[in-house]
This record gives sequence, C-alpha cells and structure tokens, in this order.
Amino acid sequence: MISEQEAARPQHILVVDDQPENLKSLEQILRFSYQVSLAATGEACLKLVAERDPPDLILLDVDMPRMDGLTVCRRLKADPATSLIPVIFVSALSRLSERLAGYHAGADDYVAKPYDVEELLVKIRIALNNRHDLETARERSTLAREEMETSLAACTELNLMADFFHRSLECDDLRTLGDRLLDTFDRFGLRVIVRLVESGHYFSHAGEVGVLDQEMMESLYEKGNIIDFGHRTLINAKFVSVLVRNMPLHDDVRYQRWRDNLKLLVEVVNSLIDNLQRKSNRQGERERLQSLIGGIHQLIEQLQGSGDDLNWDQACHDLNRLRMAWESYQA
Repeated sequence: MISEQEAARPQHILVVDDQPENLKSLEQILRFSYQVSLAATGEACLKLVAERDPPDLILLDVDMPRMDGLTVCRRLKADPATSLIPVIFVSALSRLSERLAGYHAGADDYVAKPYDVEELLVKIRIALNNRHDLETARERSTLAREEMETSLAACTELNLMADFFHRSLECDDLRTLGDRLLDTFDRFGLRVIVRLVESGHYFSHAGEVGVLDQEMMESLYEKGNIIDFGHRTLINAKFVSVLVRNMPLHDDVRYQRWRDNLKLLVEVVNSLIDNLQRKSNRQGERERLQSLIGGIHQLIEQLQGSGDDLNWDQACHDLNRLRMAWESYQA
C-alpha cells in the first residue's frame, strides 16, 4: 500500500534527453510541481532507475546516440520492476509512423517538439493519475486474493478439524485417539508432542520423546492454558497437553487462527479422553459387580446344599466379605 509519507512527497519525474538545453527547459517547467532528475543518455537513464528509487514518470527523447529512446523504453517495459513506470516520449520525430513506433515500444503517450507546455503538463497529470489508479487496482486485487487465500486456508483447516471430530468418535482407546490426533496435526503441517496427563504417556511425530521435553511439559502444566515461547506453543487441559513445535511466526494471521483452532481441538480431545476414562471405569465397575453377584450366588448354593452340616462361621465370613465388596463398589 502507498504510505502517507509517499503520498505527501512530490512526485518524481526523470527527464532523459541528449541536448542540455532541452533538459534545462523541462527542468524549469517541472521543478515547481515535481521532483526532477536529469539524464543525458539512455544508459544513464537505465542506471538511475536501477540504482535509485524508480521515478513516478519518465519523459524520454527518442533520437539519442548509442541507445535511442525506443530501446530504453522496451527495456524498461520488459523489466517487472520498472514496467509500470509511465513513459512519455518528447521528440521532434512527429510523423505518424514515428509516433506509432513509440507506442509499440510501450510508451504511454507521445508529445511532439516543439511542445505546448500546458498540453505537456496535462499529459503528465493524466499519466500519473493513470499509474496511481493502476497501482490502487493492483493493491486491491492483491488484497482480495490474499483474503480469498486466507478464507480457503481457514475452510481447509476447519474441514480437517471436523474430520478429526468425526473419526475420534470411533476411538475406543487412548492409543487410537492419540494416533488420529497426531495424523490431524500432521495434515496441518505441525510437529507436536502429546502428553496424557493421568497416565503420563507421550505421543510424538518423532517417536520417542526426550527427557527435557517431558520435564518442560510437566513443569509448565499448571502455568496456564496456553503458553507461547518462540516458535513453540503449549496448550494445557485437564487430561491432555499438546506442545506445538513449529508455529508459523512469519504469518501473524495464520498464527492466531491456528492458536484458536488448536485450543478448540485440545478442548475436544480433553472431553474425549474424559469420556473414554469414564467408559473404562464403568467397565471396571460392571466387572466388579458381576464378581459380587457371582459370589452371592455361590454362597446361596453353599447354604442350600449344606443342610445340617451348615458351617455358620464360614457363612458369616463369606457374607462379611461380600458386604465389604459391596461397600467398596458403592464407594
């Protein structure tokens, strides 16, 4: 975008002519409204443009020794760095074929010598306005393209997250959940370490997790939900911590978007782990209850078959054991 400082400075016009009197005349006309630079040869023009900030417009003579204006114009228009600089030929070569040759070389306009000062100034203003409009349109186009690319990237990332959420519902154990989480981070292009808090298990793209990384994740677990340090971001939840090792520091927009998305992803994974652990606990409770019921049935069978040989001490012992098992189950 054009800065306020650039907009406030005088526009810069480079005048190129091999005749000193022509250079002096044009400088006198332009110096009150524009910043003016002078070059007496085509080679000097190209050197000035390459070594300094490019001018906003070039007034270029056609008939010059060694390198004529047509050649200079073609070189300027062929270089992406200078192709947008407006070029107006100011020349005594005024026949139609000569003017057409100037336009074919890439000139934006053509003024014949001797020129009318007002006409020349009007053509300069028009050329500068056209360049400003073109640059504004290009900037808007670039901004629109960047916004579209950002939107497409955001949609892709949301689709990746939605796919993970869908596939994670099929996970019956933490190992499978961890593998699918790593796969999702891999599709994001992120290298991570996943720590399951209660079990102390680690998952990583690199396989084994180093002791230093483990100690760092454990020491920062209670320091906050999101901790940023350099290109790393640590996201903590009750049952899981995720260390991202290559956050995109070069792209502020993507960095913030990923930070928000990853926080949501970790929160969902935390809930999934909680559900899996509850499911595992319920399974353990069912097994304990089945064992208790089996013990009761066994005691009943013993009582029914004991008859006169009933061992009350043993029966009381078995009942007391079952009572303690029941109390433990309820706890």
